[in-house]
Amino acid sequence: MEKATSFFFSKILNKEIYNISGQIIGRLKDFILDFSQEKPTLIYIQIINGRKSFYISAESFDVSKDQKERYRIKINSESILIKQPDENDIFLVRDFLDKQIVDINGRKVERVNDVRLGNVNSNWQLIAVDIGTRGLLRRLDVEYPFIRFLGLLRYQLRNRLIIWDNVQTLATGINNLQLHMPANKIETLHAADIADIIEDLDNKNRDILFNSLNNQKAAEVFEEIETDVQVGLLKSMSDQKASDILEIMPSDEIADILEEIEEDRAEKLLTHMDEESQDEIRELMEYEKETVGSIMSKDFITFLPDITVSDALSWFKDNNPDEDESYYIYVTNDRNNLMGSVSLFSLIMSDKGTKLYNIMTTRPNSLKDTDEVEDAISLMHKYNLVCMPVIDEDDTLAGVVSLNDSIHEYKLLRRVVI
Repeated sequence: MEKATSFFFSKILNKEIYNISGQIIGRLKDFILDFSQEKPTLIYIQIINGRKSFYISAESFDVSKDQKERYRIKINSESILIKQPDENDIFLVRDFLDKQIVDINGRKVERVNDVRLGNVNSNWQLIAVDIGTRGLLRRLDVEYPFIRFLGLLRYQLRNRLIIWDNVQTLATGINNLQLHMPANKIETLHAADIADIIEDLDNKNRDILFNSLNNQKAAEVFEEIETDVQVGLLKSMSDQKASDILEIMPSDEIADILEEIEEDRAEKLLTHMDEESQDEIRELMEYEKETVGSIMSKDFITFLPDITVSDALSWFKDNNPDEDESYYIYVTNDRNNLMGSVSLFSLIMSDKGTKLYNIMTTRPNSLKDTDEVEDAISLMHKYNLVCMPVIDEDDTLAGVVSLNDSIHEYKLLRRVVI
């Protein structure tokens, strides 16, 4: 037999373990791993002998295999360190196998069917997770019969491994494994990808993963999540935490969410926000769902007509507005009546000393806040616009509606009708 430098855990699970004298001391039942390391590291081995169970240090853990991949486990030391399990210990079988993880590279939730350990600097470490059918068959000890059978059908059954660097751990049944890996692995993904992942998780793991995000990322992700999942996440959050996240989001998104939860809770969340945000959200919540007013954004940029291009560009540089707010700027009088619009492209290409009223599109296409969402989509499609200003009954600029939000709302309304 030769020393093994790596192995699938299921290959040695329940195998006999020998001491240095060649005597059988029991069978392998589980591993205790240190998940705080860069790669989870084996620190103790759980052994059963009859009805007895004991734990020994993994320092002298030795694995060999023959050419037919039959493994032999040995504790290669005369002195064996025995310990009592701690409530914070994380077990491989009990706490990790069959649990949900996130494949960062594949951007989806997977199930752990098996793991591969390797010897790295004299330590046994978890180097990859097997999420494939072959890993499950290996656990059931029917791997090779299936391989032979599928070979007759000219199908090759491959391992599906995720290297540990691309794994995001979640929770366990006893709640020991609490995102030991840095949450910034998840935060490197696009908000829409994180939202898809969260929607695929069970409720417990949803809460843990979402709460691991910083407030800014959490707000971006929350906008992308389906309504029923949003409501579930809000139930698990404190009023302060929920308000902190919601307040980062656009007012129209907040209004839509608060309309889906109990009135008392919505009121509590509103009272944690600043007065200006409260007023904007309450105003939006008064609109009927089918109307443009219910989905319009209160975040838009306005200038008076005698402002110069140079002053407007300086404002952009100093304030760094969101991309969605910057497609157009709107020109209003001192009563906030809409006079014209200027595209960001026109602003950049114009002479710096030019007044906005000289480059603005007068009487730009606009929507009434009481118009229907379907009308907004038709007009933006007709004029090839990504967004349109919205005015109220007093011809005051009340908000801006985007094509993206209009289509999203339209789809939701059609879904409800069906």
